[in-house]
Amino acid sequence: MDQAFSDYGQVLDSIVMRDRDTGRSRGFGFVTYSSGEEANAAVGGMNDQDLDGRRIKVNLANPRGT
Repeated sequence: MDQAFSDYGQVLDSIVMRDRDTGRSRGFGFVTYSSGEEANAAVGGMNDQDLDGRRIKVNLANPRGT
């Protein structure tokens, strides 16, 4: 995931959310960029693309509590 998303900017952090009981991927994750411009570029470039055989949806995350 880092490699694919790093084409759009400096990836500061990335995480794939996993089921705490099985350890399997829950089918979503988060990527943190060093700027909003990079994040917007990733949304535009990666949304509806194939990643590891799966078509992905890429959106900006909402802050917690909103």
